[in-house]
Order: sequence, then structure tokens, then C-alpha cells
Amino acid sequence: DPPGPTESTTVDGYQDEYVYDSTSYLKVGVRREWGGSVVFFGIADGSPGSNGTNAIDANDTGREVQVALYDPDRSYQGCAWDASCSSGGTPCATSITYLGWNPVQGGNRCNNGSGVDSLTSADGAIDLWTTPLQWNPNWDFTDCDSSGCDDSSLAYRESDVQLRQTVRFVRTHVVELRYEIANLSDLEHSSTVHELPTLYASNGLEGPDLWRLFDGGGNEISIDTLDSSGDGFYYEYFTSPEPWATLQNDDASYGVGILYENGTTAFMAWQLRSLPFNNIRALIDFAIPASSSLAARAYLILGNLDTIDGEAQWLQDNLPPFGWMDEPTGSVSPHAASTIGGWALDNRGVSSVKAVIDETEEVALSYGSDRADVCLVWPGYPGCNAVGLSGSHDFGAASQCPHLLEIVATDSDGNERTIARDLVFVQ
Repeated sequence: DPPGPTESTTVDGYQDEYVYDSTSYLKVGVRREWGGSVVFFGIADGSPGSNGTNAIDANDTGREVQVALYDPDRSYQGCAWDASCSSGGTPCATSITYLGWNPVQGGNRCNNGSGVDSLTSADGAIDLWTTPLQWNPNWDFTDCDSSGCDDSSLAYRESDVQLRQTVRFVRTHVVELRYEIANLSDLEHSSTVHELPTLYASNGLEGPDLWRLFDGGGNEISIDTLDSSGDGFYYEYFTSPEPWATLQNDDASYGVGILYENGTTAFMAWQLRSLPFNNIRALIDFAIPASSSLAARAYLILGNLDTIDGEAQWLQDNLPPFGWMDEPTGSVSPHAASTIGGWALDNRGVSSVKAVIDETEEVALSYGSDRADVCLVWPGYPGCNAVGLSGSHDFGAASQCPHLLEIVATDSDGNERTIARDLVFVQ
């Protein structure tokens, strides 16, 4: 489908950027002041900006649809400063006020937004970079001082992480969210659960009240376990039959769902009806090595329970493989077996990989070798350690004309994609 139009709005002092689906029926919007977090997903009613169909909670910098990262060794102020939270250190309190290392895309607990470093809106997509603020500006203090919001030198304290987010419609009811996260520091963050992303659905204040939680099998989940932190929140862990869940209105006729491409089915929901807020996120567990990058994709789906179920099934059935070619690079020797190597991933698994030379000759490649490095970059995919591909080919005599080498992967659903393409010179 052709890309939908884009629009920029300024309402209530905020600069929001929108992109429409190809039919201009639905639109999705992000807020520049809040790190490009998603603040709108709903029906386009012909007027610019938000409207009463918005399925996203755009109440403050801690909600929306956004990324938040954590470190178990630096989880709370009081023990974050020496990374002792997992080994006997004493936190100030296990409350959101005293969270430790915690870059949050939208902004911090002072309700100061992260802003964006750059943003482009064209060709049916919104692409942006942001440097998330630390949720708690006092996160690494050795004492329990919580006055950072009143200190101009701390109130906008940036994290050591940079985030890229790309937003685009892939179907009328479905928005793809792609994330690239770079750890700019030499600190390693141990494995724990992150929000990549989290979904705060609208709460009835400026849109419908999407409070009923359903898993990927259509089963309703009650959110009724009281959190012990004293914040008054309720939570629920659940395993979904499919890698998605949805929050719906009273009669499940309208709501928003989120599907995680890596297939994660472990979820957590948070809720407080008196505030109110409604939240779901997958429990994606991974480490963040020093000076490293990682990536993820998730999908927002708008509609009633049946629509979200149907769109989620279509996505899972039709998401194609993706990957990378590591070698050959540049030129190869004449009349020699040249190594072909790389990796391929898929939401349900890769069934076969082949090399195609000059669009005519096919070479079967082996698949399933150890590539633990891929799991670090694309966490949570099934069997992501064993996704390496390999083979060899003799490209023949030396020539000034290069050969076109393509890597084609097919997944278990029969979806085929050219995951890499390069020119090979024989010299």
C-alpha cells in the first residue's frame, strides 16, 4: 500500500507528529517533548491532533507507549551507586520514587520530558532519536535525598543511553514500532526484565477506559494482586497462548493490543483504577553489555477483541525472516571456495537458507550454527543462539564485472525474503 500522509500539530504547548494509514482511517502520533513516545493511536476524525478515540494514555512522562530500561545491580537509590542492589546493598525504599538506573523514553518522575535529538517524518514513517532521561534524578546518590526535581542541575539529568524509534503502519489496524538502543557507557547492565516497550492504554479521562485485560487466547485476566511497595498499585503475571495481549473497554468492542515479534509470551500487567492507569508489557529478559547496541520490534493493533486476534494471527503468519551477511566482503580469490556466512532470524523459526548468484544459480546453505552474539542484539527470539548460516561457492575466474550475491531465507510459514544482497568481485 502507498504510505499515508503525515501531519504536525501544536496543542497545549506540545509538538506532536502523526502518520496516517494508507486509507487515512487511523493515525498514530508521537510527542517531541516526551522523547517521541507514542501518545495517540485511534481513528482519524478529520481534525488535527488527538480526539476521543485515543487508545493511549498520554497523561504524563511515565506512561504512553515507550521504552524503559533497568539494571538489577542498580535497581534502587541507596545501592545503585556501588552496584550492590543484588548483593546485599540497602535501598532507600522499593518505590518508584527511589528507582535506580532507569532510562525512560518519555521523561522522568519530575514530569520533565526527554525531548528528541532529531526527528524526520516522511514516506509514511516517523523516525527519531532521543536520549532518555533518568527516571530518578537522584538515582546514584549515596543517601536518600529525593529533591532532584527542585535542582536545576539534576531535573533534566540524561541517561547514558541513546534510543532510535521508527513508527509506521504495516496494515490499516497495525503499527510497527522498531527500536535500536545504544549503551554509550562502559557500564555493563546485568540481565533483567525491561519494557521494550510498555503499553499504557487510555484510562477514561481523555479517551475510552480500556481496563479489561485479555491474553492472546481471548481469556480475561484479573489484575488484582496488591504490590508490596506501598505505591498502591495492583499487578498480575500471566502467560499468554500467543505473544500478544490487549486492553479493552467495558464490552470489548474497542481497545488496543501489543504483539512482540520475538515471540515472548510472558507478560505483566499493572493497574490502579483510582488513579487511573492500565498497563501491559512483555517480560523480555536481557543484559545490556558495555558500549553495545540492541534492537527489537513490536506492533500496536487497534480494534475490538476479534479484530486484534485476527490481525495478530495475520502478523505472525506473514512476518518474514530477516538477517545479515557477514562474508564475503569485497573481493574473493579466483577459482577458490569462498566462504559465505551470516545469520537469519524469524518470529517462528527459519526452515531453509540459500545463496543466489547473479539471480540464476542457487547454493543451499547450512543453518543453525552458534551465533550467541545475535541474541545480544535481538533478544528473546526462539533459538536465537543457533541462527548462523554458512556455505561456500566458487565464483570462477577473475573479472572486472562483479557477481550479485543474495541470501534468501524461508521461514516455517513459507515466507521468503532476501535478507542480504552484495556485489562480489573476483580478483
